Amino acid sequence: MNENHDTPECGSLVETVKKSLRTSDSIGIERCMQCGACTSSCPAARYSDYNPRNVMKRVKENDWSVIEDKTIWNCFYCYTCNLRCPRNNSPSQIVQVLRQMAINKGIGIERLSVLFEYPESFARLGISQIPAPYIGQMEEDLGKHWQHFRDNLEDIREELGLGPLAIEDERGEIKALLKGIGFEDRFVRLKEMAAEEGEDE
Repeated sequence: MNENHDTPECGSLVETVKKSLRTSDSIGIERCMQCGACTSSCPAARYSDYNPRNVMKRVKENDWSVIEDKTIWNCFYCYTCNLRCPRNNSPSQIVQVLRQMAINKGIGIERLSVLFEYPESFARLGISQIPAPYIGQMEEDLGKHWQHFRDNLEDIREELGLGPLAIEDERGEIKALLKGIGFEDRFVRLKEMAAEEGEDE
């Protein structure tokens, strides 16, 4: 998929966001009244400097520097902002567009590289997997029982009378879909950009 089609850069940020494939037709950016309902209910805003109300304001003011703001990477798409907005806005959708615009300009690639195991696993098996850097965090969050379960999954399945876990895209449907959207070319390009960014540091 061509990035220009995915997120076409128009004369204004509002127009760019509205024409992106990532936003719904009903998004009401111009109707934003800066009430702050999005920020007051945002879990990411509670624990970081991310401020969805401010993102909306900067988009409306055509502040293109917002794509360079590191805080846009703190949104995790829970859509609470969208649920709370009286004007049917979705800062989470807008952030998705801003992130793609940043990526297209080579900004924030280092934040993606830790997640590369997701698409690699999805392309190979048809499912995603937890990236290795997060395994330790999962054990800390969920306890040692989770690690035991993960490490002994085959034995546990056998005890339950289940066969071996065989996960793969046998019919090739996922590979066909990924090919149709140009996934491989885009992913290869992202990995090249991440490698170049690593060399520059």
